[in-house]
Amino acid sequence: MFHLPAFPLLDNMNLLTNAKAGYSLKEADALSAVQRATIPILYIHGNADTFVPTDMTKELYEVTESEAELFLVDDANHGEAFVMDQKAYKRKVEDFLNAHLSTSNLSIDLFR
Repeated sequence: MFHLPAFPLLDNMNLLTNAKAGYSLKEADALSAVQRATIPILYIHGNADTFVPTDMTKELYEVTESEAELFLVDDANHGEAFVMDQKAYKRKVEDFLNAHLSTSNLSIDLFR
């Protein structure tokens, strides 16, 4: 993306990740992680994402073992979902939180 050399950047990032998070970049595996998930997950992705293909998020959603929802935003590129459809984005996040935090008798109103 930034046309930077893999060495030494990835090696240094791997050391940092190992020190701070306790795993190496080679061990990072989103598919395995969501198969072990025990909490609800809301996936939000733009259908026009050219950085992370939408199919990757769909695959994560399909193998997620916990409760999961997938919210796709038309014409949104990477990180643009909120900007492209703020009203639907806000409604989806609030509905998701309210549905999964219902045992606390709280009502989430994040965006008003």
